[in-house]
Amino acid sequence: MKDETLKEWIKRLKDFSKSDGIVVIVEGKRDRDKLKKAGVEHIYSIRGRRFYDILEELENSRKVVILTDLDRQGEKICKKLSHMFQKEGIPVDTAFRESLKKFEIKHIEEIPV
Repeated sequence: MKDETLKEWIKRLKDFSKSDGIVVIVEGKRDRDKLKKAGVEHIYSIRGRRFYDILEELENSRKVVILTDLDRQGEKICKKLSHMFQKEGIPVDTAFRESLKKFEIKHIEEIPV
């Protein structure tokens, strides 16, 4: 994925999100709406939810893809969620978030679709 374009990244996320048991976690409604418009499925917005409730609601997921914003707050949320899910034995994927950094996008809602 070294020379992957943003369009390819979006397609890869879209395809991955269609797998059973995969949940894509985002911060807010605009992030969710943007990804939905791009064709991504199984999107879960954490806005207004407590961490314990998030874990309880997603405990049957096969894997969670954490796609929080690439700012300081998003980084803190990503670390907290990763730790929480891994502690419960739920695999976490942050690779999509990490690979998004090379496109210089700070907020998920800024992804062009």
